[in-house]
Amino acid sequence: MKYNIEIEVFKGPFDLLFHLIEKNKIDIYDIPISEIVDQYIDYLYTMESLNLEIASEFLVMASTLIHIKSKLLLPSEVSSQEETEDMDIDPRDELVKKLLEYKKYKIAAAKLKEQENYYNKLYFKAREELIVNQNDNNVIIEDFNITNLLETFERIISKKIKEPTLDNDNNIKAIYRESITIEDQINKIMNVLKSHDFIDFNKMFVNENNRLNIIISFLAVLELIKRKEIITYQEKDSDNITIKLRNKN
Repeated sequence: MKYNIEIEVFKGPFDLLFHLIEKNKIDIYDIPISEIVDQYIDYLYTMESLNLEIASEFLVMASTLIHIKSKLLLPSEVSSQEETEDMDIDPRDELVKKLLEYKKYKIAAAKLKEQENYYNKLYFKAREELIVNQNDNNVIIEDFNITNLLETFERIISKKIKEPTLDNDNNIKAIYRESITIEDQINKIMNVLKSHDFIDFNKMFVNENNRLNIIISFLAVLELIKRKEIITYQEKDSDNITIKLRNKN
């Protein structure tokens, strides 16, 4: 009977070492080198038995671990003052320092991955591009006061404010789907004006409760003004803004 042996793939020696520490629930500040080095070497032997290429950095780490292990196991006979001072230094300190640094980056990478997964689940509507002619920069629009139009629009939109509903069970906000595009609304306005002498700007939104659609309609009006296909005018002391075709046959 043939058995398939699978082993976890690690990105580097610190990745493997950190995995062994977490798996054995070891205090990173008090690493039992003898135990860890044996498991580390066992992993390298497993890789070798599966004919997997062992990167040089894994072997360097193995040498480092064995060196630390030997220092901890050697008799504590001292032959010089320098070696006496070295005895106060734990040979694991440098390794612990590097592992803590690795842990910091590992946590940061995990958070970035979590954010990436979150944003991968979001879908954004592509931005609509309006074609602007180079000669349109200095267009003078007759009978048009942008301030008045904006003030009227703001009054209309403020009356239509409606907060998104909330699903209390799942804490999910309901969002309104954009049902029309600017070009759709441009065609609609033009079709109405072909059969009517004018459109009352305020009355365009009486039956519309979707704020997004109202904004799109307003952008459609601005685009038609820029194209010089319609004119808008407002009678003195009146809030009503009237929209008419510039050249109606």
